[in-house]
Amino acid sequence: MTVTVNIDEASLPELLAKVEAGEEVVILRDGLPVARLAPVVADHEKRRQAIEAVRAFRKTMPSTTAEEIAEWKATGRR
Repeated sequence: MTVTVNIDEASLPELLAKVEAGEEVVILRDGLPVARLAPVVADHEKRRQAIEAVRAFRKTMPSTTAEEIAEWKATGRR
């Protein structure tokens, strides 16, 4: 959930409490967005999801033999 606030209407402890609860906070100045506060944990979760997606994709790919890798290396050295 994104919460948009005017910096004059909220204190830093209140904003940090929202961020700690998992919300993203957009700070406005004169009605224009100037900053975004987001939980650091969300970045770790996105990384974990990306890693899991790559692992799932790799499972769908055919396996590669040592001989194929050696052949690719030899081809690249020509």
